[in-house]
Amino acid sequence: MLRGDSVKGLPSTAWQTNLDDVDRDVMIRALIEATRALILEEWTSKRPADRRPHRALEAVERWLTSRAEGDLEHLKEVAKDCTAARSETIGTDHRIPEAARACAWALTAKDKADIWDGLVAVEGELLARVNLVAEYHRIPEQRKALLAVLKRVIEPPPVEVKPVMSGPMPYSASANFSVGQQLTHVKFGDLVVTAAGDKWIDVTLPDGTTKRLAQKPK
Repeated sequence: MLRGDSVKGLPSTAWQTNLDDVDRDVMIRALIEATRALILEEWTSKRPADRRPHRALEAVERWLTSRAEGDLEHLKEVAKDCTAARSETIGTDHRIPEAARACAWALTAKDKADIWDGLVAVEGELLARVNLVAEYHRIPEQRKALLAVLKRVIEPPPVEVKPVMSGPMPYSASANFSVGQQLTHVKFGDLVVTAAGDKWIDVTLPDGTTKRLAQKPK
Protein backbone atom coordinates (compact mmCIF):
# COMPACT_ATOMS: atom_id res chain seq x y z
CA MET A 1 0.00 0.00 0.00
CA LEU A 2 3.04 2.29 0.28
CA ARG A 3 3.74 2.13 -3.44
CA GLY A 4 2.32 4.61 -5.92
CA ASP A 5 3.15 7.44 -8.26
CA SER A 6 5.77 9.70 -6.68
CA VAL A 7 3.85 12.81 -7.76
CA LYS A 8 0.19 11.85 -7.81
CA GLY A 9 0.30 9.23 -5.11
CA LEU A 10 -2.07 6.31 -4.85
CA PRO A 11 -5.21 6.42 -7.03
CA SER A 12 -8.59 6.49 -5.32
CA THR A 13 -9.18 2.90 -6.42
CA ALA A 14 -6.21 1.74 -4.37
CA TRP A 15 -7.56 3.42 -1.24
CA GLN A 16 -10.94 1.85 -1.91
CA THR A 17 -9.44 -1.62 -2.33
CA ASN A 18 -7.63 -1.42 0.97
CA LEU A 19 -10.17 0.41 3.13
CA ASP A 20 -13.64 -0.13 1.66
CA ASP A 21 -14.63 -2.51 4.44
CA VAL A 22 -14.07 0.14 7.13
CA ASP A 23 -17.19 1.84 8.50
CA ARG A 24 -18.00 5.10 6.67
CA ASP A 25 -18.08 7.28 9.79
CA VAL A 26 -14.76 5.85 10.97
CA MET A 27 -13.21 6.59 7.58
CA ILE A 28 -14.55 10.15 7.63
CA ARG A 29 -13.04 10.66 11.07
CA ALA A 30 -9.77 9.20 9.78
CA LEU A 31 -9.78 11.62 6.84
CA ILE A 32 -10.48 14.53 9.19
CA GLU A 33 -7.56 13.52 11.38
CA ALA A 34 -5.23 13.08 8.41
CA THR A 35 -6.18 16.50 7.03
CA ARG A 36 -5.81 18.22 10.38
CA ALA A 37 -2.65 16.47 11.52
CA LEU A 38 -0.68 16.43 8.27
CA ILE A 39 -1.61 19.30 5.97
CA LEU A 40 -3.85 21.88 7.66
CA GLU A 41 -1.00 23.61 9.49
CA GLU A 42 0.43 24.81 6.16
CA TRP A 43 -2.84 26.57 5.39
CA THR A 44 -3.00 28.10 8.87
CA SER A 45 0.54 29.43 8.71
CA LYS A 46 -0.04 31.13 5.36
CA ARG A 47 -3.64 32.27 5.93
CA PRO A 48 -4.23 32.60 9.68
CA ALA A 49 -7.44 34.56 9.14
CA ASP A 50 -8.91 32.10 6.63
CA ARG A 51 -10.56 29.27 8.54
CA ARG A 52 -12.67 27.82 5.76
CA PRO A 53 -11.06 24.36 5.87
CA HIS A 54 -11.11 24.42 9.68
CA ARG A 55 -14.80 25.26 9.76
CA ALA A 56 -15.57 22.42 7.37
CA LEU A 57 -13.78 19.84 9.52
CA GLU A 58 -15.44 21.18 12.67
CA ALA A 59 -18.88 21.08 11.02
CA VAL A 60 -18.39 17.48 9.95
CA GLU A 61 -17.36 16.46 13.45
CA ARG A 62 -20.37 18.25 14.90
CA TRP A 63 -22.74 16.49 12.53
CA LEU A 64 -21.21 13.09 13.26
CA THR A 65 -22.12 13.71 16.89
CA SER A 66 -25.49 15.45 16.56
CA ARG A 67 -27.00 14.15 13.29
CA ALA A 68 -29.12 17.31 13.37
CA GLU A 69 -30.73 18.60 10.17
CA GLY A 70 -29.61 22.13 10.98
CA ASP A 71 -26.01 21.01 11.12
CA LEU A 72 -26.46 19.25 7.79
CA GLU A 73 -27.54 22.51 6.17
CA HIS A 74 -24.47 24.19 7.59
CA LEU A 75 -22.33 21.48 6.01
CA LYS A 76 -23.47 22.54 2.55
CA GLU A 77 -22.34 26.09 3.27
CA VAL A 78 -18.88 25.16 4.52
CA ALA A 79 -18.42 22.76 1.59
CA LYS A 80 -19.15 25.63 -0.82
CA ASP A 81 -16.67 27.79 1.05
CA CYS A 82 -14.02 25.11 0.60
CA THR A 83 -14.80 24.94 -3.12
CA ALA A 84 -14.15 28.68 -3.33
CA ALA A 85 -10.94 28.30 -1.28
CA ARG A 86 -9.79 25.54 -3.60
CA SER A 87 -10.42 27.68 -6.70
CA GLU A 88 -8.47 30.57 -5.17
CA THR A 89 -5.40 28.44 -4.44
CA ILE A 90 -5.12 26.15 -7.48
CA GLY A 91 -1.49 25.20 -7.98
CA THR A 92 -0.40 26.03 -4.44
CA ASP A 93 -2.39 24.70 -1.49
CA HIS A 94 -5.67 23.78 -3.15
CA ARG A 95 -5.57 20.19 -1.94
CA ILE A 96 -6.07 21.32 1.67
CA PRO A 97 -9.58 22.79 1.24
CA GLU A 98 -10.20 19.98 -1.25
CA ALA A 99 -9.62 17.38 1.47
CA ALA A 100 -11.78 19.31 3.95
CA ARG A 101 -14.55 19.59 1.36
CA ALA A 102 -14.36 15.85 0.72
CA CYS A 103 -15.09 15.23 4.40
CA ALA A 104 -18.28 17.31 4.13
CA TRP A 105 -19.41 15.76 0.86
CA ALA A 106 -18.81 12.24 2.14
CA LEU A 107 -21.50 12.56 4.81
CA THR A 108 -24.42 12.57 2.38
CA ALA A 109 -22.90 10.62 -0.49
CA LYS A 110 -24.24 7.20 -1.45
CA ASP A 111 -20.75 5.72 -1.50
CA LYS A 112 -17.27 6.44 -0.12
CA ALA A 113 -15.85 7.95 -3.31
CA ASP A 114 -15.39 11.37 -1.67
CA ILE A 115 -13.39 9.78 1.13
CA TRP A 116 -10.99 8.18 -1.33
CA ASP A 117 -10.69 11.47 -3.21
CA GLY A 118 -9.95 13.19 0.07
CA LEU A 119 -7.15 10.75 0.84
CA VAL A 120 -5.75 11.32 -2.65
CA ALA A 121 -5.75 15.06 -1.88
CA VAL A 122 -3.96 14.59 1.45
CA GLU A 123 -1.28 12.35 -0.02
CA GLY A 124 -0.97 14.58 -3.06
CA GLU A 125 -0.32 17.57 -0.82
CA LEU A 126 2.34 15.71 1.15
CA LEU A 127 4.08 14.56 -2.03
CA ALA A 128 3.88 18.01 -3.58
CA ARG A 129 5.77 19.46 -0.66
CA VAL A 130 8.70 17.05 -0.91
CA ASN A 131 8.77 17.24 -4.71
CA LEU A 132 8.84 21.04 -4.56
CA VAL A 133 12.17 20.98 -2.74
CA ALA A 134 13.41 17.82 -4.49
CA GLU A 135 13.52 15.84 -1.23
CA TYR A 136 12.43 12.67 -2.99
CA HIS A 137 13.97 10.49 -0.29
CA ARG A 138 11.21 11.67 2.04
CA ILE A 139 8.39 10.22 -0.05
CA PRO A 140 8.21 6.92 1.89
CA GLU A 141 8.33 8.91 5.13
CA GLN A 142 5.33 11.01 4.10
CA ARG A 143 3.32 7.99 3.08
CA LYS A 144 4.09 6.20 6.31
CA ALA A 145 2.99 9.29 8.25
CA LEU A 146 -0.35 9.24 6.44
CA LEU A 147 -0.85 5.54 7.07
CA ALA A 148 0.07 5.97 10.73
CA VAL A 149 -2.62 8.61 11.22
CA LEU A 150 -5.24 6.49 9.49
CA LYS A 151 -4.31 3.45 11.54
CA ARG A 152 -4.54 5.46 14.75
CA VAL A 153 -8.20 6.18 14.03
CA ILE A 154 -9.20 2.97 12.29
CA GLU A 155 -7.40 0.65 14.72
CA PRO A 156 -7.27 2.45 18.08
CA PRO A 157 -5.29 0.68 20.82
CA PRO A 158 -7.42 -1.67 22.90
CA VAL A 159 -8.87 -0.12 26.02
CA GLU A 160 -7.30 -1.58 29.10
CA VAL A 161 -9.99 -3.33 31.09
CA LYS A 162 -9.34 -3.07 34.78
CA PRO A 163 -10.44 -6.07 36.82
CA VAL A 164 -13.70 -5.49 38.59
CA MET A 165 -13.28 -5.92 42.30
CA SER A 166 -15.97 -8.18 43.61
CA GLY A 167 -17.68 -7.55 46.91
CA PRO A 168 -16.50 -9.06 50.19
CA MET A 169 -16.20 -12.84 50.07
CA PRO A 170 -16.45 -15.25 52.97
CA TYR A 171 -13.14 -16.23 54.53
CA SER A 172 -12.14 -19.88 54.25
CA ALA A 173 -8.83 -21.47 55.11
CA SER A 174 -9.18 -23.60 51.98
CA ALA A 175 -9.22 -20.58 49.64
CA ASN A 176 -6.57 -18.19 48.28
CA PHE A 177 -6.70 -14.44 48.74
CA SER A 178 -4.80 -11.40 47.45
CA VAL A 179 -3.72 -8.11 48.97
CA GLY A 180 -6.54 -5.56 49.00
CA GLN A 181 -9.28 -8.16 48.91
CA GLN A 182 -12.24 -7.67 51.23
CA LEU A 183 -13.41 -10.61 53.32
CA THR A 184 -16.12 -11.42 55.82
CA HIS A 185 -15.41 -13.59 58.83
CA VAL A 186 -18.03 -15.23 61.04
CA LYS A 187 -16.10 -14.19 64.15
CA PHE A 188 -14.10 -11.08 63.22
CA GLY A 189 -16.53 -9.39 60.83
CA ASP A 190 -15.35 -7.38 57.79
CA LEU A 191 -11.66 -7.80 56.97
CA VAL A 192 -9.18 -6.43 54.42
CA VAL A 193 -6.16 -8.44 53.30
CA THR A 194 -3.00 -6.38 53.84
CA ALA A 195 -0.33 -9.02 53.17
CA ALA A 196 -0.24 -12.54 51.78
CA GLY A 197 2.24 -15.39 51.99
CA ASP A 198 2.19 -18.91 50.67
CA LYS A 199 0.09 -20.31 53.51
CA TRP A 200 -1.09 -17.19 55.35
CA ILE A 201 -2.68 -13.77 55.02
CA ASP A 202 -2.60 -10.74 57.28
CA VAL A 203 -5.93 -8.97 57.62
CA THR A 204 -7.08 -5.73 59.21
CA LEU A 205 -10.04 -6.05 61.55
CA PRO A 206 -12.80 -3.44 61.95
CA ASP A 207 -11.08 -2.06 65.09
CA GLY A 208 -7.85 -1.46 63.14
CA THR A 209 -5.89 -4.36 64.60
CA THR A 210 -4.14 -6.94 62.44
CA LYS A 211 -4.52 -10.69 62.55
CA ARG A 212 -2.86 -13.52 60.65
CA LEU A 213 -5.09 -16.20 59.17
CA ALA A 214 -4.38 -19.37 57.24
CA GLN A 215 -5.02 -19.84 53.55
CA LYS A 216 -4.63 -22.71 51.13
CA PRO A 217 -0.99 -23.09 49.96
CA LYS A 218 -0.49 -21.68 46.46
